[in-house]
Order: sequence, then C-alpha cells, then structure tokens
Amino acid sequence: MALLIYTKVVVIMPLVHRCGEPGCREMIPLKYRYCTKHYNAHYQAYLHRHSTGVAARAYEYHRRRQTKHYDTTKRFAEPVDAQDTAADELAKSFGLKVSAKDSGKELAQSSRAKFYRSKQWLAVRSAIYSRDIGCCQVCGRSEQRMYVDHIVPLRLCSNKERVASSNLWTLCGKCHNKKSRQEAKTSDKKLQRMSRLDWQRVLKN
Repeated sequence: MALLIYTKVVVIMPLVHRCGEPGCREMIPLKYRYCTKHYNAHYQAYLHRHSTGVAARAYEYHRRRQTKHYDTTKRFAEPVDAQDTAADELAKSFGLKVSAKDSGKELAQSSRAKFYRSKQWLAVRSAIYSRDIGCCQVCGRSEQRMYVDHIVPLRLCSNKERVASSNLWTLCGKCHNKKSRQEAKTSDKKLQRMSRLDWQRVLKN
C-alpha cells in the first residue's frame, strides 16, 4: 500500500507597495513611503521648509520686539539726528555744557515723543490708517509696518493741524524715509506750503 504524503509549501512574499510619489511605479518595502529617488527629493524640500520656517520665526520675533519698542517711544515721529543726540549725551557725560540751541532741540524731541504717546494721537492714527485702508497713499503698497505721517511736519504744525485729518496720510517705509530725506533738504517756509499732491509728485519721481 502506497503512502501518500502531502506537503504544503508556503511562499512568503515580501510586503511591498508602490512609491507614494504620484506617477512613480517603483515597488518598495511597506515600511517606506517613497523610493530612494523621491525620498531624497522630499527630504531636501523638508529641510528647506524647516530652515525657512526658522528664519521666518526669527524675523517675526525681532520685528515684534522692534515694533514694541517703537510703539512705546517715538512711533511715527519726525526723524532725529542720531549723531547729534549721541554727541550731546557724550558731552554731558564729561561735564561739558550743551548750548541753548541743543537744549531746545532736546526739549522739542521730548515734546514730540510725548505727543506720539498720547491717547489722542493713537486714536487719530488708527482712524487715518482705517481711512486709507492701510495702503501707502503714494505707491499703493501695504506692508506689515506702515506710517501715519504729517504732510506738514509736526514741528511746523499748530495744535489743530497736529491731528487734522487733512494733514495726515499713510505711507509705507520706503516712501516715509524718502519724504524724511526730502524734508531735511527743504526750507520750513516751503514745507508749510507743500500739499498732499505736491508730495505725491515729489515722491513718485
């Protein structure tokens, strides 16, 4: 009598699947998502996103710190000659006298700083910014940091003109800096006569 023996053969197939990259038909082990080619590409993209994110967070952190300092000091104030101020402080530290003209300049700077911290100015500034929809009235830009600027410089304004909506407009940093440089080269008499349209023509050139 013949004895029949049945042997069951089990073939273990490797667990594989296709690469997760759309269009790629490469078969890879189940524990991996991408083939070697596309893994490297995605890894480089990840590194780029990560480094960009770190840089963006660092920029935002420093921007917020600078904005906080700006808000609590002389935001939107007229430019100050930093070299002259530093020289005055150095002279005082050595016990030297500062001229009456220089003392008057410091007093004016202190007065401007106080004005730009006042509740009245903060309310007016917010209203002007909303009126201009947060856009530069010269070039049309809208940036994270905008300036509500006096068309006739603050130092030449009467108390009424300081908060008059007709004497205020919103500028981007580039146009504000350009206007400040132009003001430094222009006589007070001419500055008092320059209108919004005059400044738009000057700053667009």
